[in-house]
Amino acid sequence: MISQRLINFAAAIGVLLGAMGFVRSGSLIVGAALTFTGVRQERRIERYVPMAIGVALVIVAIVLPHGR
Repeated sequence: MISQRLINFAAAIGVLLGAMGFVRSGSLIVGAALTFTGVRQERRIERYVPMAIGVALVIVAIVLPHGR
């Protein structure tokens, strides 16, 4: 499985890309990192909330009209 350190690094890269202006790419990376965060959790709420937030960020990235 993917280590938590790698997931945190990917999320940080996504935030950095978003801050630099690549909002769509940053949102996709952060969404994927959030989704992978919830995969290993045992309880339902801890598993599905990060996945829902990740999916919502991917949807926002797709819907953005002028994202790069």
